[in-house]
Amino acid sequence: KIIACIFIFILTITFYITFTTHSIYRSSTTIMVNEDKNSMSLLDMGFNRERNFIENEINILESRTTSELVIKKLLTSNSKNNLFLFGTKEHENSLLKNLLTLNFLSNKKNIRIDSNLSQIEINRYTNKLRKSIQISNERLNDAIKISIESYDPYEAAMLINTVIEVFRDRDLEWATGEMSHLKEFLYSQLDKKEIELNEIEDKLKSFQEKEKIFGLDDNSTIILQNLTEFETEYNNTLASISIIEEKDKYITNQLTNDEKELSKRVSNTIHDRLLALKNEMSILEGELISTSTKYGSNHSAVKDIETKLKKVKNNIEEETRELILNGISVADPIMYRQSLMDSSISFKAIKANLTSKANAYRKLVDEYDKKLSLLPAKVLEYTRLERVRAIHAETYSFMRHKLEESRIGEASKISKIRVVDRAIPNLNPVKPDKFRNILLGILVGIFSGLGIAMIIELFDRTIKSIEQIERRGLPILALIPAIGSEKKKYNSKKYIKKNKKVEKLQRRLITHEDPKSPIAESYRSLRTSLMYTKKDKKCNMILVSSPGPGEGKTTTIANLAITYANLGKKTLLVDSDLRKPVIHNVFLKDKTPGLTSYLSNNSSIKEIINSSDIENLDIVTSGVIPPNPSEILESGRMNDFLTEVSEEYDVILFDSPPLIAVTDAYVLLKHINQFILVIRAGITDRGALERVLAATKQANLDITGVVMNAMTEEHAYGAGYYYNYYQYYYSEK
Repeated sequence: KIIACIFIFILTITFYITFTTHSIYRSSTTIMVNEDKNSMSLLDMGFNRERNFIENEINILESRTTSELVIKKLLTSNSKNNLFLFGTKEHENSLLKNLLTLNFLSNKKNIRIDSNLSQIEINRYTNKLRKSIQISNERLNDAIKISIESYDPYEAAMLINTVIEVFRDRDLEWATGEMSHLKEFLYSQLDKKEIELNEIEDKLKSFQEKEKIFGLDDNSTIILQNLTEFETEYNNTLASISIIEEKDKYITNQLTNDEKELSKRVSNTIHDRLLALKNEMSILEGELISTSTKYGSNHSAVKDIETKLKKVKNNIEEETRELILNGISVADPIMYRQSLMDSSISFKAIKANLTSKANAYRKLVDEYDKKLSLLPAKVLEYTRLERVRAIHAETYSFMRHKLEESRIGEASKISKIRVVDRAIPNLNPVKPDKFRNILLGILVGIFSGLGIAMIIELFDRTIKSIEQIERRGLPILALIPAIGSEKKKYNSKKYIKKNKKVEKLQRRLITHEDPKSPIAESYRSLRTSLMYTKKDKKCNMILVSSPGPGEGKTTTIANLAITYANLGKKTLLVDSDLRKPVIHNVFLKDKTPGLTSYLSNNSSIKEIINSSDIENLDIVTSGVIPPNPSEILESGRMNDFLTEVSEEYDVILFDSPPLIAVTDAYVLLKHINQFILVIRAGITDRGALERVLAATKQANLDITGVVMNAMTEEHAYGAGYYYNYYQYYYSEK
């Protein structure tokens, strides 16, 4: 019954949860991410290294910012008031689900949402969306699988497509952001340079017309050409430094405070560790420029310096790469965007190289400035104006070139995200899996029922089957069915089978009131077993007791006495339970005078013997409860009582107190012929039975047999045929 109840309970809960839980649908799509090798166009210093860029893209997809942008985009869409994500859509339940959940009693409300939500509400929806997104990447490829779960298959597909659109927009924004920023900077600088160039050209033209100087001698021309060339290179280097600074400024603004701090720390480390190499490179840059100016670019001395300079640059690149790796490897790649930090650090390294190059050109410019100052005043002024004009022209041309590069770079940038398949609605729900849930419910119900039943059985210390009695070497005299266990109504109207009257029926004289019932037949079977185990033909004295209270010994002895009387045996039923007597209540007799009256010399035997409504059955009640029952029962008057009544009666039955509580029964056992131990299935404690068996063995007393009282089918293991036979046979009478 326990197994069945637990199984039905768990299966019912499983069915309820399975058929009342809203279905969840999953929509999936796959995108390809191609690594852009030229995304950092100014990092052409050998700093390119392998990165797990797929992990970086997954981190961006899973980021709070991406989900927040999706929420903001959805709030501006026409579908915002029909989404489970915002709680603006109602579930459409089946009739069965409405009945199970009592949903038909609830009032449906149309919920609408405002586009201007507070940041707290946006954060709540953002977290809800992030929990529903699942992102995975299979090894050895650039594919990212994105899945979203929702109560509506069409909503799931729409959400996942919106996520991809936002992700592509962010990627394209990052790809063109650097170039757009640089383009704006160059536009502003070109406007200034154009004004300066126009002004210096006007000044030069005016000076030429005024002073009538339209050319220089060969020596002055060479000095001016060299000075113009070096100063142009110097200014172009300064312009490159400005461009690097602007790019560094843009990248730095994308970093968090923690990332800026880490980048600064790594840059300082690089500067300190590579200071000597940078100084050596600055010296070699100056020597290279000076030597190439004097001897030309093909001279052996120039080639030698170039080799040394290349070696120093390689050393700087290797050291810088190692320091960047060591510096950023301590950071969590999920928290820090390594590519941006690498860019910021590399920009600083490039700036340092350009600065050393600019310093070398600055020295050459100063030297030629001194030579130029030795020329005549008019020639000097002319060369100065011409030099400034040429420098501005070269600088303007250089910046125009950079502007065109940035414009081309911006226009050529495309997202590296490619959608393999757009998400489509998947009409098959992924949750709940009804077949799996029901199968799991069946398995859990079976194993839970078995497990709990085993635990109950493990901790149950009661006697529950006849096997437990037989293993102890005790013979079974009779199996008494539980009163009220019959499933069919007997012909006798006196036998009431209501559970609430079980305790009263245990005190009923079943063999007298319903002699054809299976219970009455069980008591007759007990009588027969006792007759066959009787050793002699003298008066049969039978004592009935039990290990503990409430096990049915009084009911057993009363009904057994009736069966002997019905057989024609002159029977005497003695209530020797001098502590809690009940025989007088069963047969509706006065308790006094009784056995204690005779034992205390206050009454004779004839005065204490009461006749009953049953032929051949007399009763001796207990009498007044004495303070010392054991001593009274062991007195000489008890021997006289037994001697006298044994001559008058064929069968004398003694109802005694429970054996585990007192010693009264052990006092009487030396006088009786047969000792019946009543055990109630599911009530008698195993420990109590063991102590009774130990005590009787120690006293060298024999137990005639055991009566299994209140037996049911579950207790009748091994005797099911006997039990069911009488149930069936007598219920058909």
